[in-house]
Amino acid sequence: MLIDTHVHLVTHRMAAKTADAFARRYPSAFERAFHKGRSPLSPALMAWLKPLSVERLAALWIEEMDRHGVDHACFLPIFGGSHGELDEFLSLAPGRFSGYLFLSEPHTKKALREVRSWRKKNPRFVGVKLYPSLSHISVADDRLFPLYETLAELGMPALIHFGITTAPVADYRYTNPLDLQLPSRLFPDTRFIVAHFGAGFFRELLLLGYHAANVYVDTSGTNNWREFLPAVMPLSTIFRRTVEVYGAERILFGTDSMLKPDAGYRGHILAEQRKAVGAAKLTAAQKEAIFAANGGRLFGLPGA
Repeated sequence: MLIDTHVHLVTHRMAAKTADAFARRYPSAFERAFHKGRSPLSPALMAWLKPLSVERLAALWIEEMDRHGVDHACFLPIFGGSHGELDEFLSLAPGRFSGYLFLSEPHTKKALREVRSWRKKNPRFVGVKLYPSLSHISVADDRLFPLYETLAELGMPALIHFGITTAPVADYRYTNPLDLQLPSRLFPDTRFIVAHFGAGFFRELLLLGYHAANVYVDTSGTNNWREFLPAVMPLSTIFRRTVEVYGAERILFGTDSMLKPDAGYRGHILAEQRKAVGAAKLTAAQKEAIFAANGGRLFGLPGA
């Protein structure tokens, strides 16, 4: 079995809302990012997405998942306020799709109501996504504590993007995974997931693991953040060190895939990670935990 715990659903409406929201707050930010080759919302992507319905996107995703042997995928929207389309998407294949709620203002009472409402409406919403450098709030800010309590009550983990990002308006004061040490201690029943091996803050991620038994790590993305470290470590070393600190039972496989006009599911990342865990000499049981069992257990998938 293969469970990808970190992929992205992008619709034309989501992309347009994202661009409009940031254009209002940060004029020309996306244009500058595009000219530097760092914008995820290119004109070509927008044109490709425009005629695609949610039903068609679901069919395309099923085709891609079947082609690469992915049994289940957990989807993240690219911006808050897009949960209606994600809800529709998840309902088209509840046995194959789960999803996260993206909370762009996670410290508000509105966010708490949103989590409870969507979770009740569709239990395939299995977690929430936090992006501190975009929300401009530390995960240790006590205004988020009611959210952590709510997530523990509902059994929903929080996936958090720390570290470097292509987002053109990120504030890097909020990118350190060590900020999670206090919340993880104060809320032991809340499960936290650090995306992308900490995306450049690998040392800090390992230090966090010394204390935090309720923190998980996901492997998603190209992991090209390694190129910006003083010494570039092989991906096999990243896996081996993470297993040594966190244990294989707290590592979740992901690819960070997003359908584009020139790209489908990131099968090359799946292959790269399989090769890396082989080179790291992980056992068959550890591989099974990372690529399937942990995600199934964490998200309460049938048969997990």
